[in-house]
Formats: sequence, structure tokens, C-alpha cells
Amino acid sequence: MSTACSSCGSQASTIVATGQDYIYHGTEDNFRYVRCSGCGHFYLNPRPDISQLSLMYPANYGTFSNRFQGRANLLGRIKTIVNRKRLKGVVEHLPLGGRVLDVGCGNGELLIALRQARPDLELFGLDWHFPAETRNSLESQGIGLIEAPLEAAELPAQPFDFIIMLQLIEHLWEPEESLRRLVRALAKDGRLLIETPNTDGWDRRLFAGGAWGGYYFPRHLNLYSFERLAELLRRVGLAVESQRNLPAPLIWIYSLQGAVQARFGWKSSLTKIFGVKNIPLIAAFAFLDIAAIAMRFTTSNQQAISRKV
Repeated sequence: MSTACSSCGSQASTIVATGQDYIYHGTEDNFRYVRCSGCGHFYLNPRPDISQLSLMYPANYGTFSNRFQGRANLLGRIKTIVNRKRLKGVVEHLPLGGRVLDVGCGNGELLIALRQARPDLELFGLDWHFPAETRNSLESQGIGLIEAPLEAAELPAQPFDFIIMLQLIEHLWEPEESLRRLVRALAKDGRLLIETPNTDGWDRRLFAGGAWGGYYFPRHLNLYSFERLAELLRRVGLAVESQRNLPAPLIWIYSLQGAVQARFGWKSSLTKIFGVKNIPLIAAFAFLDIAAIAMRFTTSNQQAISRKV
């Protein structure tokens, strides 16, 4: 479905990358990423319709499945530890009994970690689908669940003190309207934390043809730089408190998978080498990006914390 820029509404754009679904191979279609000629926003065009969610996110998608069982569980544990450290500064200052919403919570690992760190918090998770096992696990720990796409979700009337969106905004069909809904659901001085790919990442230039993992065809519909994300947050009524680079090891992994498949096909044995179960390689890319950040490079992952004013 052809679409206009979600940021300024312009129909004019230039193609910046083309590629396929290198991760789940749900279709052999080619997709393209474009840059808006009006404002510079990056977006997928054409893009799938929201009615095709089950095709975009198959049963074996990420945390919907047992894909990360076995050795890769270590990756899940590391991811939880890293996310807890990133959130620590905000969570420590939440009021007693504060309300937290994790948008795009997946299997709820972060919510479970927050429950352990702050048992007093009221925790809620939103995602378009919860397998029965996930729902039972989270509800047994007193975590409220909202099962719907954010664009159509009914949010509780009582406001939230903290809303988390980790690697989620890039999946939204209507990011600005969705953020406005979340801002309305925030308490005064409540905070929104977003983590999302950064189109200014230094490694995107290495995979300019379309293999860059941040494109994540066809699931990433909108992508941002520091500047464009800050502009969006201000436009919906938020004051940006901080922005920073983060390591992006999984984007490196997906980039290498895409590059290999574009050249040798998705059945190449090399794709297994550059898979999410290769923990040493993931660690190596994490350290590479940490070094890049120390040298003031822009990485392909970013965090923004903003406050409702």
C-alpha cells in the first residue's frame, strides 16, 4: 500500500534502500525504504496494511515463540540486565505505587524484572498478541495486559507515571497519533522512554544497498535520527530531557545476515554463523559500538527520555 510521509504528509520521496524479509522469509517480495523530499523522514513505501499483522509477525516471531531457547537464553538474560540498567535512573525516582506501561512488551521479560526490582509498582504491558503461556505467566504476577495494536488499544483512564517503548515506534503505522495517545495517558511530569534505530548510525553506510539491519523489512515502517525523533516528541507535547547513543549488536547481526542472503541466498550456511545464537559475535559488536560511542560516533541505536509538560 503506497503511503505519504507520516511526518509532513508529502508524497514526494527518493529511494534510499531496497531489500527483502531477510529474517523470517515470510514473503519473497522486494521492499523499499524512501527519504521524504519534504522533511527527510525515512519510511517504508509501499508498506503492508495493518490487517496483515499476522503475516508480518508469524508464530515463530521473536518472543512469540521458543526461538530463543537453549544457549540463546543467555542473550535474553543479558538483554534484561542491560535494559534494567538503562531504566534504573528513571525507575528509582518513580513514586511509591507508580504506574508503568510497557508498550510492545513481547513476552514481558522487562516487566517481570521491574516487578522484582520494584514490587510496589503497578505494571501493565501492551502488545497486539499474547500467547496463552505468556498471558498466564504475566497475569499470575499481577501484571495487567492490554491485547491490541497501539493504534486501536483502549488505555486505562488512570494516568501512567512512566511509559516505555523499546524498539516499538518504528513498527507503528501512525507514530505521531500513537504518541499523542500515549501523551494523553501520561500523568503530568510523567516520562516516556523510547529506544529505536538511528538512521545516522555509522554502520548504515556500510550496508547502504538495503542489508542494514535497521530496515528490518517489512516490519520497520518509520525510522528516525536524533533530530527527527526530538522534533516528533516536541510536536506531540513532550520536553526532551536526554538523548544518547546505544550499542546495536543485533542490528549488526541482521545487517550481516541481509548482506549474505542478498549475495548467496537465504539458505546459505553463512547465515547460521551470523545468527542471534552467536553470543561471542554479538558481544564483539556490542564492544565495537561501545568503543564507537566513546569516540563520539553515532550508532544505529538511540534512546530518548522526554517529559509531559
